[in-house]
Amino acid sequence: MAKQVKIKDIAQMAGVSVGTVDRVLHNRGNVSEKSLKAIEQVLSEVGYKYNIHTSAISLRKEYKIAIAIPTAIQGEYWGAIQDGIMHAINEYSDVKLDCRFFFYNQFDIYSCRSSFASIIDQRPEAVIIGPTFKSETQRLCAELDANRIPYVFVDAVIEGTSPVASYSTDQFTCGRLLGRLLRISAPKDAEFAIMSSQRIGNERSNNSLERRKGFIGYFRDNGMEKNVKETSFSVFDPAESEKKVMRFLKENPGIKGMAVMNSRGYILAEILKANNVQDISLVSFDLTLNNIKGIEDGNISAILCQRPELQGFHALKSLIKSLLYNQEAETVHHIMPIDIIVKENLPYYREFFEM
Repeated sequence: MAKQVKIKDIAQMAGVSVGTVDRVLHNRGNVSEKSLKAIEQVLSEVGYKYNIHTSAISLRKEYKIAIAIPTAIQGEYWGAIQDGIMHAINEYSDVKLDCRFFFYNQFDIYSCRSSFASIIDQRPEAVIIGPTFKSETQRLCAELDANRIPYVFVDAVIEGTSPVASYSTDQFTCGRLLGRLLRISAPKDAEFAIMSSQRIGNERSNNSLERRKGFIGYFRDNGMEKNVKETSFSVFDPAESEKKVMRFLKENPGIKGMAVMNSRGYILAEILKANNVQDISLVSFDLTLNNIKGIEDGNISAILCQRPELQGFHALKSLIKSLLYNQEAETVHHIMPIDIIVKENLPYYREFFEM
């Protein structure tokens, strides 16, 4: 079968309790002949392969898992990561999990600090972390390490930490790729803008910093570092952002490409459209519903996608394996593929936004 059959599925198909199936698999007896035959028939039909580790442990102990990620909205990047985590919870429902979310505002370091501070008090067995802010993540991980609590990263990897696994793209490479995409479609003397989101607090997003390094590095390697300009915009104040962006473009008329360092490319696309700016290519991250509309309308040239659903799914799967087997994984850092999505191939990614 394509999908692994769980003990509870076998119990339902055989018309018996989960405990009865467990007794059969462990050969502990105290099962009627009728129930035994029904279970054996189902096991034969589905080709069930007994896993002593999962069956013996997961049916007894409940694991408390804390999930610290930015606020998840359906159709946005972190919403997709949450969907992947929920998929894993359903897929591994034989394991008793108490998953609790600790959401924070990804544009506010103080919100992140508050969310992270409450995790240790909950005494979780394991943690999934969306490490937006480097210093806050390092502080949390130091506490988790001291308490021997395993943790997994999604979306980024933070130096000076020891996760049991991480799932993210190479953010530096993403930045270089943004630079290449803009350069190949622009005039030789064109200038290019790095567009970063303003954040509350004194620290920028770790991913944005790595992407910026890659972007600038690409143009430096091609002798064009002076062609790169930079500004920021507000996610929360559209009117102020429009004034700032249009003033920036007036001061830098040579700009022909914009690289948005996060998933908010649609904000810049709407500003350009409202002001009838048609000669600037715009690239951004993630197949959010708003970015999809921007691609369809032609206001966004390209999007880099990081497979957030798979990141969330594999993050929880890795923690389950760590908790059940207490074994170190052979590979800790898992690099996700980078999908380049434009208007022409967008229809082939419908599974990302038709939910």
